[in-house]
Amino acid sequence: MQVSSPGIGKGVTIAFAALLAAADFLAAGCSAVNSVTGLVTPTTVSSTPVAVPMTITDAPSDQVIAASLTLNSIVLTDAAGKTASILSAPMTFEATHLDAVQEPLFTPTIPQDTYTSVTLAYSNAQVAYLNPATKRMVLTSATLANNGQTITFTTPIVVNGTTTSLLVDYLVANSVSISGTTVTVTPAFHIAAVPIPPQPTNGTNGLQCGYKGKVTALGTNDFTLTNPSGNSLVIKVNANTQYQGLSGFSALAVGALVEVDTITQSDGSLLAARVEVQVLPNAVSHLLVGPVTAITGSSATSFTEMVHQNIGGSATSSPVETDTITVTNTTAFLLPGRLASLTAGSAPFTPSFSAASIFAGQSVTVATSSVTNNAATAVGVALNPQTVGGTLIGGAMPACIPCWGSVIVQLPSGHWLATLTGQTTVTVYINSGNLQAINSATPVIGGTVRFHGFLFKNNGALVMLTLAEADGPGTPIAPPHP
Repeated sequence: MQVSSPGIGKGVTIAFAALLAAADFLAAGCSAVNSVTGLVTPTTVSSTPVAVPMTITDAPSDQVIAASLTLNSIVLTDAAGKTASILSAPMTFEATHLDAVQEPLFTPTIPQDTYTSVTLAYSNAQVAYLNPATKRMVLTSATLANNGQTITFTTPIVVNGTTTSLLVDYLVANSVSISGTTVTVTPAFHIAAVPIPPQPTNGTNGLQCGYKGKVTALGTNDFTLTNPSGNSLVIKVNANTQYQGLSGFSALAVGALVEVDTITQSDGSLLAARVEVQVLPNAVSHLLVGPVTAITGSSATSFTEMVHQNIGGSATSSPVETDTITVTNTTAFLLPGRLASLTAGSAPFTPSFSAASIFAGQSVTVATSSVTNNAATAVGVALNPQTVGGTLIGGAMPACIPCWGSVIVQLPSGHWLATLTGQTTVTVYINSGNLQAINSATPVIGGTVRFHGFLFKNNGALVMLTLAEADGPGTPIAPPHP
């Protein structure tokens, strides 16, 4: 898919893809951080509620390899001080796997009204980072400097019958402070409202790619997908839904662990553009998603993984863990279905993924039948897309559509990928005919940029086949192009 849209900020973005009025309502400001010890709702909004899909995305700091936070409450307030709570129970999410990626999170119902602010309460900040001196992974329960904040909208948000998104950036790079062995999290947020067009083209306006979950129910033309946070979403299918790894909707089974691309429709519902099953449900009950942090054996007999998501596992308030993965002679190494479109038309190199080529720094999805005491045996290991960001120091973007281009990205000093691999640059190959461009500015030499795609080594050097490009680290989220 070739699309164009705005940049994504350096942080976690929670998009309330709601029935909100006026596409030009942009909530661009936020108040000072306040300590929220408890939420008092003396008067609640009582108007007719509407279903509101919610989307989440992230761009973490260079040293942080995993970060999670529990949202305890999300409360909207109108000009009269009436409130609407849209989170029925605490929900924990991991942020870093969403770097330049957008996922649907849950679908609350919100009373129709004009809202002036939103108050977030949170707890259980967990951070994993790579110590550049020791090259060892550190997983810690961080100290929270506050437990909530109120974000005031510059322009009031009207919930009624016009579809748009309210994007709340959790700025991880500005939130996490690491001093020696002390990790402090002072959550910082940025707000922007983004309309969803009739035909969404990217994650900032209603198209979410690579969303993983467990099928927990089947309907006539829809299925229910439960995510690692324990929230369930109903996803519709139609004649245009593409299937990979199964013959069609009739072959989809309860218990299947799948990856889907979803489109937010004008009524707020989600439609599956693609459904992929890599390992059949009778073979596995868990998918462990995260980066490899160490390899044992020249042809891997085991590896450690910083697990961001346990698909199929029970939702917990501490979702991040380090697992030891055993590789056997029957473990299948899999290239994902999405890779095929990137390598069509004289790809610059032949992608390879095996026990002999897997390396520390690659993000993978491990399929396993069980996880016991942070250990699992891999039935399958699939390459997972990931994001690299830094300074553009060479090369050229594609000059036509469709055609290939390549650029060289220099990783920031202390970046966890550079620390794990010992390499400071990544050569990024871009097929313009299959690129999701969500950056607000054209990449230029000397500028910063992020690329999301599949990471390999080619002749010992880090290379990437790109799915998407975004603005560089630290750039706040922007409204879409007109």
